[in-house]
Amino acid sequence: MAGWTPQDIWATIRRARLIRVLIIYVGASFATLQMVDVFVQQLGIPDWFFPGAIVLLIVGLPIIVATALVQSAPAPAPESEPASAAFESASMIPELAAAPEPRVTTAADVAGVARHWLTWRKAIMGGVLAFAIWGVVVTAYMTMRTLGIGPVGSLVAAGVIDPGEPIILSDFENNTGDSLLAVVVTEAFRIDFSQSPLIQVMRPAQVGQVLARMEKNPESLLDLDLALAREIAMREGVGAVIGGEIGTAGSSFVISVRLVSAETDELLAAFRETADDSSSIIKAVDRLSNRMRERIGESLKTIRRSEPLEKVTTSSMEALRKYTQAVRVSEIGGDEARGLTLFEEAIALDTTFAMAYRGLAIGLGNMFQERDRQVAAMGKAYEYRQRLTERERYLTIAQYHTDVTGDRNAAINAFRSLLDIRPNDRTALNNLGVVYADMGDYEQAADLYLSGIEADSSNPIPYGNAVDMLYALGRLDEMRAILAVLDEKFPGNPFGVFRQAALASAEGDYEAAERHIAGMKEAGRGNLAIQADASGWLSRIAQVRGQLTDAERHLGDAMAANAERGLPAEYVGNAVALGFLEVQIRGSGGQAVRRIDDALARYPWASLAPLDRPYTAMASLVARAGDPERAQKLIAEFEAEIQPELRRDQEPWRHLALADIAIAEGRDEDAIAELRIFHRDRQGWCRACGNHELARAFEVMGEADSAVAHYEAYITTPWIWRLFWDVGALALTYERLGTLYEARGDAEKAIYYYGKLVDLWEDADPELQPRVESARRAIQALSADR
Repeated sequence: MAGWTPQDIWATIRRARLIRVLIIYVGASFATLQMVDVFVQQLGIPDWFFPGAIVLLIVGLPIIVATALVQSAPAPAPESEPASAAFESASMIPELAAAPEPRVTTAADVAGVARHWLTWRKAIMGGVLAFAIWGVVVTAYMTMRTLGIGPVGSLVAAGVIDPGEPIILSDFENNTGDSLLAVVVTEAFRIDFSQSPLIQVMRPAQVGQVLARMEKNPESLLDLDLALAREIAMREGVGAVIGGEIGTAGSSFVISVRLVSAETDELLAAFRETADDSSSIIKAVDRLSNRMRERIGESLKTIRRSEPLEKVTTSSMEALRKYTQAVRVSEIGGDEARGLTLFEEAIALDTTFAMAYRGLAIGLGNMFQERDRQVAAMGKAYEYRQRLTERERYLTIAQYHTDVTGDRNAAINAFRSLLDIRPNDRTALNNLGVVYADMGDYEQAADLYLSGIEADSSNPIPYGNAVDMLYALGRLDEMRAILAVLDEKFPGNPFGVFRQAALASAEGDYEAAERHIAGMKEAGRGNLAIQADASGWLSRIAQVRGQLTDAERHLGDAMAANAERGLPAEYVGNAVALGFLEVQIRGSGGQAVRRIDDALARYPWASLAPLDRPYTAMASLVARAGDPERAQKLIAEFEAEIQPELRRDQEPWRHLALADIAIAEGRDEDAIAELRIFHRDRQGWCRACGNHELARAFEVMGEADSAVAHYEAYITTPWIWRLFWDVGALALTYERLGTLYEARGDAEKAIYYYGKLVDLWEDADPELQPRVESARRAIQALSADR
């Protein structure tokens, strides 16, 4: 190309239309890489497939350029002498005429060869073939990994580790000068690894229980080396242990991790990553965790699906990670107790972490425990609200008024302000729905919950709340569809299991309700919070069926779990539930009082935080047990100890307690007035609640018609969580309606309600069978009369 000018080069490019070719190639490459990225993300193809595709496209670029240049050039004419000159030469020199002329390779020959090989067809086919070969390589890799073949085969596919098998994580060995660095790395690896759906890391509490059985100090958890972890694993039948170490190499950090067999100490997998400085350590841990999860056999798609950290305000990366894990385990996983622990750990890392305080308060509220801690945590979140982003600040203000002051209008205004700027904020939509539901506006609440599902279908909370509202509104087909999705997307999540059990019990299928809860309890062995909740549910199911011995046993299990959890207020609350069993079903006021006095002997009243003391429930119980004076003292203490703005959520129950006191003292009109207030104020949470008590009061007053109306209203008002009230009310309602209709001379309805009692208590304990037999005799007598 000697002697070519820039004008010549530009003319060649224009003739080859090279600019257009390059634009087309770049566009096609971009589309190819987008498709490859989709394959990588959606099909779980290895990450290195994407850079490999980039290399192939880069290699193809000069081939495309050369093809464009060659194919655009005109075919050169062959070089030859004029015909007359050639004839003369051949005829004048016989030797030359006889011998062939030597062949000289010309530019035309080179151009011809180039035009033969550098064709558009061959260039395109070559690119397709290259990608096909690359696809075969990836397919072979994925096949070997899936089948557990060779060094890339997963340990699960090879049968080395079973899916769902627990693994123990020992502390990383520290070879640096920073004594806390290994602790940070260990916990970061635990957080990342715990996101795996394929395997589970044994919780520190479980490891601590094993250490106790080994007669070792539970503080050994703070120095759990690989040898001790292997011993614990062998005791528990755990097959593998993860260990690691962190060291330095110049100014960099080297982090390594290894998976070993607990039984043989055989090395199953090992990886190493380097962090340039301390700020890169967490990213290196992420890479190590992902590589180990991939080696074990977790889907690459699942590993990549690990959600980003929550977008909340904190200066501590570790606190943010704790917070993110807390949100996921409590909301997505349904493990509220573990979520509380993680929120507390996040707060310990950043004592001004407002959203972690808010999360702790919401978790405590959802579990109906430690009201004192809930108010304190929400107060801290509110205190630090000015440090927050606009979204976080509105959420915090709204939740503070929802949980602490009870100012619904202030809460609604804050949620609405957030939705004005973020209309699809799932948290605001759901929590605003909670406020409207508590106000009794079920239509508005249902719309907000359904909008929350549309905004974020990855969270089970709005699904469950929508189920509650749709049931109350009688939109049962919609409700069942939402519940089916909840069960399919979040199998085993307590949020869904409790609703399945609630629906079954609301429809009278107590055996199905029991199966749901018993299954969850079995699956949650080792989780004391689940054990306590499940035992409470099983107790209610047994009690409503008249199986009082089983009900007492289950409540005893709940009390033991709450004692082990260090929750004395919940223990005393369980004792109050036992007291109601005694007074409502057995009619034994003395035994009811002994139940609560025994609990208070273990956990004295003064040792409980004032906000945690069950003032109103205890007052109702002792009033029904025949001691209205003690009940009055409890209410007086409640009003003196608890600030008015902090007892708004208990005000309806205070009115119920005052009604019980009035009934015990023979002040029937006062009782009716208090019960009407209770019934009005509980309309949001439970439209059925209060009807049974009103019926009881009217019956005492001799107003049978009003009693019947309220008894029937209690039965017919839809409420998915009615098991919580049916415990002490359903059987008595059937029994009293049978008696009242019999007295009216309405044999048909009397037979119907006596029959409902017989069906409900068919398998009741022997002590209740005389009442069942009485109902049967009444049915026989009424049937004979008819």
